[in-house]
Amino acid sequence: MVTFEAEINNKKVKLYSNAPLKNAATALLRTLNQLSQQTNIFSPNFALNYGWARYYLSKRKDKNAAYYVIQTADYQNDPMNLRTDDCTTPLIVQNMQVDTNVKAKVREPEPTLYSDTILVLKDAINAKDVYMNRSEATKNGDSGWYFGLLNDENEGKHETDELVNMPSYELMKFRGEALRVLQMPVGTVAVFHENTMTALVDKDDNPLEFTTRDDRERAIAQRKAAEAAESENNKEDSGE
Repeated sequence: MVTFEAEINNKKVKLYSNAPLKNAATALLRTLNQLSQQTNIFSPNFALNYGWARYYLSKRKDKNAAYYVIQTADYQNDPMNLRTDDCTTPLIVQNMQVDTNVKAKVREPEPTLYSDTILVLKDAINAKDVYMNRSEATKNGDSGWYFGLLNDENEGKHETDELVNMPSYELMKFRGEALRVLQMPVGTVAVFHENTMTALVDKDDNPLEFTTRDDRERAIAQRKAAEAAESENNKEDSGE
């Protein structure tokens, strides 16, 4: 478990993750620090909606002093009712969404909270080729997203029992890659083949850039190679 720490209003705040998600963790801690100038983030009633996730602060004590741990919904079990100290899942989703927003040059992201609902065609859940389209939300808690079959011959003709409203975190179970587009604005259409996004267009049908799986794997390989080279250089400099 990786621990990230920050001093906020003379109080120690810790964030735990199962992965070294430094950029996402630092952004969240920075936001909490900024908010602390405006409100009491250490109140038991405080909750922060940040991108896709909701975060809380839980007070703890050790032998030396009190500190606070950032908690989030327990996405692996019951996110609507349980919390966890492990912030790995929302930090990964945060990175995915930032990656897509930056690549697609989205100036004003429109977040979807993990508990906001998406309308899903049941037949699309296990289909290989699907798409997502965002319309204006009709009520609070509605994301405006629709998840359906690509080239659906019955588009717009489905009966109510063929559709289901589900919270967006359910996408993790059958199309995790779709989480990356949830901050895209109204009118966006994203196409997926299995768990790979193959197209992304805006409300005017203009194609948008996005990062492919190959791009991400290449970037990871390059980063690891750079880290290995830096480590080797440090050894040489130290005479090891």
